Amino acid sequence: MKHRFRQRYFLAVAILALPFGAQAYTQKTLHSFCTESTCGDGKNPQAGLLVDSSGALYGTTEDGGKYGEGMVFKLIPNANKTKYKEYILHNFCGRADCADGALPEGDLIMDADGNLYGTTDGGGKFTDGAIFKMVHKTNGWALSVIHSFCAQTNCTDGVGAWSGLAYAGQASGAPYDGTSPLYGTTIGGGANNKGIAYQLRPNGSGWSYSVIHSFDAPSTDSTAFPGPLILDSSGNVLGATGEGGKYGVGLIYRLAAGNWSEAVLHNFTEATGQVGWGRLSIDAAGNLFGVTAYGGSGAHCTTEVGCGVAYERTAGGTYKVIYQFCSKSNCRDGASPLAGMTMDADGDLFGTTYTGGSGGGGTAFELSHGSKWVLTTLYAFCSAGGCADGEQSAASLILDNGGNLYGTTTEEGANGSGGTVFRLKP
Repeated sequence: MKHRFRQRYFLAVAILALPFGAQAYTQKTLHSFCTESTCGDGKNPQAGLLVDSSGALYGTTEDGGKYGEGMVFKLIPNANKTKYKEYILHNFCGRADCADGALPEGDLIMDADGNLYGTTDGGGKFTDGAIFKMVHKTNGWALSVIHSFCAQTNCTDGVGAWSGLAYAGQASGAPYDGTSPLYGTTIGGGANNKGIAYQLRPNGSGWSYSVIHSFDAPSTDSTAFPGPLILDSSGNVLGATGEGGKYGVGLIYRLAAGNWSEAVLHNFTEATGQVGWGRLSIDAAGNLFGVTAYGGSGAHCTTEVGCGVAYERTAGGTYKVIYQFCSKSNCRDGASPLAGMTMDADGDLFGTTYTGGSGGGGTAFELSHGSKWVLTTLYAFCSAGGCADGEQSAASLILDNGGNLYGTTTEEGANGSGGTVFRLKP
């Protein structure tokens, strides 16, 4: 079953044809997918990347690969990191009925031993998604399925895990310890068929899976279609939803550690941001930062649903918009950010937009703070001829120790429409 939830919402977003402009960072395309006519090397990455201590990059593509249902890849740099070589670690749907999973969209995580974990939107034993672990063996990588969704009657354990996994300490950049619980969401299934939040706990010989919250519970503001999760320092689980809430356009919520009772932290509105699927960021004081794909009042936004915002929800409970996208003429500051933002050690935020920018293919941006938040466009995609630099990033950025940013675009690149892996160097 191919869920492709985000695609159903964002294929309707208009791609603006805009003039080219100057760039603030130096962009380098590290890999363009679809180097083969069949896209056996992968196609259309939706997720962000991981970087290990050697500088190698890991990620997934939603499509392509040997069986056309996505794959896990690794890009290994040469000594001076001027060139990267792709290695395919796993082709999904290699087992009967795609029992190993299909269509990975969420970010990978890595544990302290270098093992990889992720989720798929489809495939698995019951065709409705899976959670997997990959271990590096002498002769390659071995994938095992930890949980296949829709194992329970009426899929009360969830359907479609597109948003990846979360764990304690993830916000600090620490690897997963391999022993604490993992958390995630699905876009469907659950007691109310509006998605669930789940916990996955190692139990020595295997894993224990449990649903900790079914969305659209009658006792709260109606919520639906949850995005990725984060954990705060107290073990509470936090996230945002794409629909539901008091005004029907999503909300920010917290699930209290232990009893997992839901508290609504903010109801999105059309004026101040709507549809918040990206992963939240949290600082040491407990302030939350995120983006919405739509809503807001950017002065040059021409769509009825708005062009999105970046926001802060303070630990004290105050919600404020810190940037309105499409505030600049021709939306050269970007529009429709889909992924969450990454925070550096100084508290500055980095992210991407799906559309807008001087090249029309979206942007990478920085929000720096002082007396007020200021947005700098670091790069505008589709600024190279034929969009060889890629366009439409739906993924978060990652930072290395040198301040370089890495990410993916879902479309275009040197080989047509396969997407790219890129680096932005200050």
